[in-house]
Amino acid sequence: MKYFSVVSTVFLVFASKVSADCWSSRLGYPCCTSTNSIYFSDGDGDWGIENNQWCGLPKQVNNAVCWSKALGYNCCTTTSVVQYEDQDGPWGIENNDWCGIIKNNNNNNNNNNNNNNNNNNNNNNNNQQPSQQATNPNVPQKPAVTYLNNNNDPAGSCDISDSIRGDSLAKAAPFRMGVGLYGTSKTNSPIFSKKMRDVIAYQFNSVTFTNLMKADQMLDKAASQANARNGNDMPVLKFDSIVDGLEYCKANNIKMRGHTLVWHVQAPEWFFRTGFNDNGNYVDKNKMEKRMESYIKQMFEFVQYYYPGVVDVWDVVNEAVEITNGSFDASSGWNTRTKYDNNKTNPWYATMGPDYVFKAFRFARKYANKDVKLVYNDFNTFMSQKTNAICNLVKKLKAENLIDGVGLQSYLGPSWPNRNDYKNAIQKFSALGVEIQITELTISVEESNNKFNAQANHYRDVFKIYKDLKKSGVNITSVTVFGLQDHYLFYDNDKTETRLWDRNLKKKQAYNSIMSVLKA
Repeated sequence: MKYFSVVSTVFLVFASKVSADCWSSRLGYPCCTSTNSIYFSDGDGDWGIENNQWCGLPKQVNNAVCWSKALGYNCCTTTSVVQYEDQDGPWGIENNDWCGIIKNNNNNNNNNNNNNNNNNNNNNNNNQQPSQQATNPNVPQKPAVTYLNNNNDPAGSCDISDSIRGDSLAKAAPFRMGVGLYGTSKTNSPIFSKKMRDVIAYQFNSVTFTNLMKADQMLDKAASQANARNGNDMPVLKFDSIVDGLEYCKANNIKMRGHTLVWHVQAPEWFFRTGFNDNGNYVDKNKMEKRMESYIKQMFEFVQYYYPGVVDVWDVVNEAVEITNGSFDASSGWNTRTKYDNNKTNPWYATMGPDYVFKAFRFARKYANKDVKLVYNDFNTFMSQKTNAICNLVKKLKAENLIDGVGLQSYLGPSWPNRNDYKNAIQKFSALGVEIQITELTISVEESNNKFNAQANHYRDVFKIYKDLKKSGVNITSVTVFGLQDHYLFYDNDKTETRLWDRNLKKKQAYNSIMSVLKA
């Protein structure tokens, strides 16, 4: 069973069977009372952090054997329901994490086999540190998680008191309210700012990585090339860019939208070439199909194994429909993109043809847990030719039970698109029997002395559309604004003015206009 490398166990007192030893007090440190996360282990025991100081994690003794500790998982403390059982023992789920259901060692003398097995388990628990190697060979070890409170916060001087009490978008909205987590590396993500984390945790219940979950971040080039040299021509993924965000979501009961599995942009060209080399030829269709499956399989296995329930929706394919003449294949019936960005080749189409979209959804459905929603995501979905093409694609995917929702990115201007066209497109997609998710909402400003008041009015009008459609029966399940603050403090020269908080993490007029609609 897979372990959590930074999580171990604190076992609660169960009547007279279990006692906790505050072993760290003799070393001058208190015992942990509100955390069970291991930050360091030595010969004395397991150490956590509370109130910015070390604390000892109590050891369990006597008859209750926390066998899952050796695998890096907590023991269950509030459930005895067996969700899964393997050779290690019975497993339950608490707080969206696997936990080991306690075995009792009272029957040590019943028979030699049981005695030997229990002795082996006890030896593993008492003599080994939690393993740093995954027990499931399909799932790699979880990368080290950053102790975020040690980071220099560029928003440290911001007064966020007005944003972490009172009105909350998440509490007021009739759908999930999400925010895009900007950042080109994990260290300039909002997750590395305590002030931003606090605002997000209070205001939102969903997040989306804008960059850090895309293929150029997830693929390990050197390891993939080493695989190829050893005769295994499948990609290798690395997960260091996303674990801190996933840990944050898990700790704060926030959902994450998986964004995105298959996209022609931010997918490194070497991924499609022989030996994973930049100058190699494109691989053939069969090999690329296997690489696609391997990529999707690894992504789902890692996220679902370490963070069950956190990522419950995925943008499986992004922007595969095109309406620019000379840049799509009309023979598919839904204008499959062949080119992008001034005649660049779509590498997915070049290697797999128009079937790449269906293959991606089939693999996603194959490896996704049953409660995970699969979405097709695109921009300019309100343009009639594109609306119709996406509808044709969705009908084909729905015929195979491969799709659950349509994602409308929703990059809007002050006057474009016409809001009725936008509303009609949402209704048309909804009529196909799928969820509607607004995935990257951004409303720009026109330069004027009154630009932010005007922007607030546009946000108000758009949220009124969402709310009215929701009331009418359109299944809008989430709305994500794509970014937290203007002039993003982790970037040196960010000039963006499309978001709901300003440079000082103060609510803009747009926030207040949205809240007025949600509370009406």
